[in-house]
Formats: sequence, C-alpha cells, structure tokens
Amino acid sequence: MTAMSSGVGGRGALDTAREFVDSVVWGDHRKVWELMGIEARTTVLKVASDRGMDEALVARLRDGTASDAERDEFLMDLIAGLRADLAGNDLDALEYEEDAEPPEPGRARVVILVPVAIGFGGNLPIGSVELATESSTSGEAEWRIQRLVPQVSK
Repeated sequence: MTAMSSGVGGRGALDTAREFVDSVVWGDHRKVWELMGIEARTTVLKVASDRGMDEALVARLRDGTASDAERDEFLMDLIAGLRADLAGNDLDALEYEEDAEPPEPGRARVVILVPVAIGFGGNLPIGSVELATESSTSGEAEWRIQRLVPQVSK
C-alpha cells in the first residue's frame, strides 16, 4: 500500500485535495491556509509581495504574527483568486481522481473533473491539485497542498 492510498497522517491525498477545493468553494479561508504547505504559502506570499504588498505584512503573514484582520483580508483575497481559477465550472458536481503514478515519493497529484453533459459521457478535467507530505506539529507526516493548477483551454 502506498503512502497515498494508506492516508498519510490519517487522511489521504485525495481527501486532502477534496477538502481544500471544498474550502475554496465555501470560502473557509482559514482551512485553505491550514491545508496549504510551505511551498504553497511561500509562493502566494511572494506573489503578494511582487504585486506590492507591504514587506512587513508579508513577514507577519509568513511568521503567523499578523493580526486576525490582516490575515483574514489576505486570505479572502487568496480565496477570490483561487475561485477565479475554478470559475465557469459546476463546483457542486466535482469529481476527484488521484494519479496512479505519483510524481515522486511523498508527492501526489489529484485531478479535478466535472461531469460532461448528458449524452457525451465521462468527465472533463478542469485542473489538478499537487500535494506533498510535510511533518505536522505532532511530527506525523500529513498531506499538504503545494499548488492548484487550473486546466487552461484555448
């Protein structure tokens, strides 16, 4: 049994990805932040800094010392951006499928799918969630979100 299917930290990659996307859809910004790994947090804070966010605020967010109001405002903006990545899809009908072949040990990729209209059959990928295991405060390995990758169509 692989780490993915055995549920590292009691919750598998598929369940973590589903919980993350559900939290984005429902606007549970604190849960979104909790499920994000170090790589994801570093990336979103770098983007915020590059877009002009005050460096002192970036540091407080990174260190977990930002006020509740500062953190909530930042996370609500983050949720808005993540929702935009999923826009135009029926977010109540999402399906999830874990890649059978992990990219490398301790990493996983979960594809987000929407059912195709009746008569066409199957599911259409709208994006993927990349995850990695990280140690929790208890020292146990848990799945954490590294990035949400929307499916871009041209």
